[in-house]
Amino acid sequence: MLVGAQCGGRRGSCRSSDRTRAVRAAASALRLSARAMLPFYRRIAKNGRFADRWSRSVVELRLDDMKRQLGQASPLAGRLEQGLGTNGIGYFVDYPSPGTQEVYATGITIPPGSVQFHFAPGAHRTVAAALLPLCAALARNRGYAYALASAMTRGDRRAVSVLVRSRVRAGELRAVDGAPGYLALDFKPAGSKYIYQSLFFREGL
Repeated sequence: MLVGAQCGGRRGSCRSSDRTRAVRAAASALRLSARAMLPFYRRIAKNGRFADRWSRSVVELRLDDMKRQLGQASPLAGRLEQGLGTNGIGYFVDYPSPGTQEVYATGITIPPGSVQFHFAPGAHRTVAAALLPLCAALARNRGYAYALASAMTRGDRRAVSVLVRSRVRAGELRAVDGAPGYLALDFKPAGSKYIYQSLFFREGL
């Protein structure tokens, strides 16, 4: 980018403006995805039969079934999702960032290379339940979402961790990482051999 030409030589003001736009975009995407995923995670956490069906669909790569289940649990997610994917060990849902042309993905997955075609419904329910307070805070508290997006954009991992852990109190949470356009929460559910990651990231990173 030609910083001097676009900002009249005021490099600092340009960078500040770009940073502010990035924070706003990330905060909006965090809030939207949280609003959409909150009813879905609540259904996963509270309904074992629904969670079993979802895990089977993930492992068997049945995207049509996943789309139906997502829409049943969260009509908002069903309307807004711009893409839904599975790799047999997890899933991702794409959402637009309001007011921008950016797309963010969110979902839960076992890190690639750990195992193939495995996604335990019990572990998924544990992670979904742990995420409910975080999703609720992001959906309902604009200031909290902006603070988290700002810490991510600055690459302030300590601040990201403090903000996330103020909402996610589950002992299964083992690690938190944040960077511009990226948030990762690592969970180790009881009885699971595998880490389950809750991810939020800007597409194209």
